[in-house]
Amino acid sequence: MGLMAKMYIVGKINEWIRKRILEEEIVNKGKAGADKLQNILDDYVWDNIEKFVKSAKLKDNKFIPNFIEDFTEDIFEGVFTELREVFDLRNLLESILKEEKKAIGI
Repeated sequence: MGLMAKMYIVGKINEWIRKRILEEEIVNKGKAGADKLQNILDDYVWDNIEKFVKSAKLKDNKFIPNFIEDFTEDIFEGVFTELREVFDLRNLLESILKEEKKAIGI
């Protein structure tokens, strides 16, 4: 179960970072890579990711009983805390930017 929770949260972090990259592109009109990295990975990045993950958890799935949702949410919170301590966001962000550059031929 812990591995599935890690995969879910890493997927949500990936989704959040991609959303932030798009916002930076729109707001700063294609600013240089180093500036973009700094704007996305600010001092509150983990707090913002945590809010993003928690908002996904708040959605009630009518097909899953609440006691199961509560159980998995507790697991997610523990996994998030663990990932926050060991996960390298800068490395993930750089790999996403590298994929984007490759996709558009830069």
